[in-house]
Amino acid sequence: MIVDAYTRDRVAEELDAGLIGRSLHWHATLPSTNEEAMRLAAVGAAEGTVVIAEEQTAGRGRRGRGWTSPAGGVWLSVVLRPALPVGGLPLIGLAAAVAAARAIQSAAGLRAKVKWPNDVLVGGAKVAGILTEAGPAAAWTVLGIGLNANVPAALLPHATPYPVTSLLEQAGGPIDRGHLTVALLRELDHAYAVLRGNGRERVLAWWRECSDTLGRPVRVETMSRVVEGLAVDVDGDGALLLRTPRGIERIVAGDVTLSGAGRGARP
Repeated sequence: MIVDAYTRDRVAEELDAGLIGRSLHWHATLPSTNEEAMRLAAVGAAEGTVVIAEEQTAGRGRRGRGWTSPAGGVWLSVVLRPALPVGGLPLIGLAAAVAAARAIQSAAGLRAKVKWPNDVLVGGAKVAGILTEAGPAAAWTVLGIGLNANVPAALLPHATPYPVTSLLEQAGGPIDRGHLTVALLRELDHAYAVLRGNGRERVLAWWRECSDTLGRPVRVETMSRVVEGLAVDVDGDGALLLRTPRGIERIVAGDVTLSGAGRGARP
């Protein structure tokens, strides 16, 4: 197992937190950081509270899937209380994907891209996933980020429909998780502040710049159907717009399979 200097005190000292990270709850092991953050949110935890676990034993991803979370990764969740309509909540996930991509670039020197809605890719393989869960009447939202940092290839999941990687594998050696976590929380704080300040178009522009989806033929599996077409843009609420033989179709949620080279197309 790879060991690095990843501690609460170090992250807190270097963070100099804005809204996100003022309160850090650090655990050696948790079943799920999202579950713990949801519990804290329900009893009044302040916005910006961050839950970090060095290992998750029952991490989960979108649509109820499991998320492998061994020691060596960055597994965290943030309590948010956004003044956004329910339809705008997916924008938080898009903003978080941009924040993660930027943090990877600055902390690990690796170019990261985002796949709709909010997967983060390095070298064409998934290195991070994001899960947002809203409380009753959207009084709060918990944003979960799982990032395969110093996770050896042998511990990465293999029975997946998409390739998975880690920063360790892509960089050819361990990266500084403390630096990465501080960069991630800073980038997230900035993106969330812009989003709350009526900056959704700015956030969407950032996402488009990082996108590995737009301009490519895609196959989207939703809960009820499969749609194929050219990914041409995202709308103001973060939904994916596909050009199909039937015209432009709007996809709110689903799993995307990519093909072809991205061209940044627009409708």
